[in-house]
Amino acid sequence: MSINIAPFKEKIKREVLVMRRFVSFFGILIFNLFFFTSLSLAQHSHGHGAAPMKMDTKEVIVEGIKVTFQIMDNKEHKKMLQDMKMKEDIETGTTHNITVALKDEKTQKEITDAQINMKVVDPKGKDQIKPLKYEGMMKSYDAYFNLPEKGKYQVMILFKSGEKKGTAGIYYEVK
Repeated sequence: MSINIAPFKEKIKREVLVMRRFVSFFGILIFNLFFFTSLSLAQHSHGHGAAPMKMDTKEVIVEGIKVTFQIMDNKEHKKMLQDMKMKEDIETGTTHNITVALKDEKTQKEITDAQINMKVVDPKGKDQIKPLKYEGMMKSYDAYFNLPEKGKYQVMILFKSGEKKGTAGIYYEVK
């Protein structure tokens, strides 16, 4: 008794062809996904297609609160405000805007009811102390400071939100 295997060969050929099409389709799909995603990310900047902003960002975790410091010179900050169609006068006699955002580390919820004072100590030991004001649109607190000379500055905050109190700080170098 002989078995005719021709129909099986034909079925295997069709399955191999279907599998090749499947692999090709998904290969192209994955390639496009990575290629176009990377292009999209490469073009993303805060300046809406313009040159990316120069902002130094540092994070510190204190007492379950994630504190994000963002420092930007006033020229860049003014440009960002214009791009975002926000009207704010930059404080005269200052060189930098310092922004702080607070988030609960566990819930990732922004803390929008804090009272924050900031102290900036220049390389020679002279300090500036200011309360930060809350900016609802940005969900952050900020103030303008004068960092006129090159060197390492110490930036510290004292914050209170409800029953939580804390201090946090970073070093920022003007080059």
